[in-house]
Amino acid sequence: MSTLCGSLGVAASCIGSVADVDTQKKLIGELIRWYKKHEFPQYQPEGLGLTTTVAESELCAESVGKFMKAEGVEYGDPRRKARCAAVAGETTRKMVELLNETLA
Repeated sequence: MSTLCGSLGVAASCIGSVADVDTQKKLIGELIRWYKKHEFPQYQPEGLGLTTTVAESELCAESVGKFMKAEGVEYGDPRRKARCAAVAGETTRKMVELLNETLA
């Protein structure tokens, strides 16, 4: 069973705490569309030179699974953990950009 990427869930909760329902729907939709197309990770934590992949899905298993296959690592690998940390940072940055553009 797959679930939503945690970074998206947290970002959606943050958006929900400051925006009305119509704005929430708009911004969360934009964030998910961005997430599905974005090449993660652009931010390269610890200078690891991680392989970038496009999730094409908002689901954690598909997003991280593509990366793990491309990078040749298992779930517990420090490189996978660094990639997920970068995804969290990039998703948070995008959420803040969307909120600033909309609510400024």
